[in-house]
Amino acid sequence: MAGKQTKLLLLVSVVISSLAVNVLAAPLPRAIKELSVRPPFLGLISSGSGNQETPFSVDGAFKPDPDFPYVDLSGRRFHIGTIGSNGVIIVGCGTGLVNAAATTQLLLDIFPIRAVIHYGSAGGADSSLSLGDVLIPTQFSQTGLWDWLKSETAPQPDNGVADLEFRRYHIPSFGFNLLGRVAYMKEHFFSVTGEPDVPERKFWFPASENLLQIASTLEGIELDLCLAGVCLPKQPKLVLGVKGTTADFFVENAAYSNFLHSTFNVSSIDMESAAVFMTSLSNGKSEVIAIRGLANLAGAEEGEDSSDRYDALLAVNVEKIVAALVNAIPSPRLGSICGNRKCSA
Repeated sequence: MAGKQTKLLLLVSVVISSLAVNVLAAPLPRAIKELSVRPPFLGLISSGSGNQETPFSVDGAFKPDPDFPYVDLSGRRFHIGTIGSNGVIIVGCGTGLVNAAATTQLLLDIFPIRAVIHYGSAGGADSSLSLGDVLIPTQFSQTGLWDWLKSETAPQPDNGVADLEFRRYHIPSFGFNLLGRVAYMKEHFFSVTGEPDVPERKFWFPASENLLQIASTLEGIELDLCLAGVCLPKQPKLVLGVKGTTADFFVENAAYSNFLHSTFNVSSIDMESAAVFMTSLSNGKSEVIAIRGLANLAGAEEGEDSSDRYDALLAVNVEKIVAALVNAIPSPRLGSICGNRKCSA
């Protein structure tokens, strides 16, 4: 089993690396050469597939660069511009871990990036939170790396961190289940700060303490309750100090989301954040943070899944927090102009 997982990880690494190599092998567009000498950008990675016309929902927040409004690479459009006094590059990664990792690597390989801000929607795993709340987790785990064991007698892998026993979820009573159990494992994490080809085993990947400190100044920011006649059940709020988890599947099952919350103490469940964090940290970019709005309660809400109904409203609120965070991050442009004096945009 471990051998198969190692081969899969190597295959994913080759695919991601080939994306960067293919781009670097071709003549770089003039825009990239000119952008490379500018002050480093904030890289904004949306979990969506991107929008070629309007990369940001908050009216007027994003201003396209007059010379180079966007660059197209490997089928993705990287929007160039500013939010407030900070230069930003916005790109949609698409769904899933491989898309998120490939986009992050491409962003870091091609552009001068000083921090990565990832954002999008998520499922809620914490009953104390409400639909529409916007979360900024302090760290993410990757709970999609398993050994699926055939029985309760099979040994826990030496890389394991927790078990999910299916028999615990029998109705009306416990009993033997041929599905056995799932053993969650730590990632093999490669980093520029580590020894080559010697991965560290990690389960949690931290957000930047610096960016979390800046984000804490946004606490109490007012989010929209309604948009175009669609209203959330409860006034949404910004939530800090929680944990998130990522896997390559959409969770719409209350029992499983409860398991994730009770076992790993996570509040959000998504399909990209851990990959963005791992790729950024692997490249030595510790300035990384994620902002996730709760589009559903991961199967715990009554009736049908509510994700689609609140998409537009959630996007506005999440991007309102993104814009506020970007505006709160000191600008290298102002620093270079004003030195040690206090400057404003």
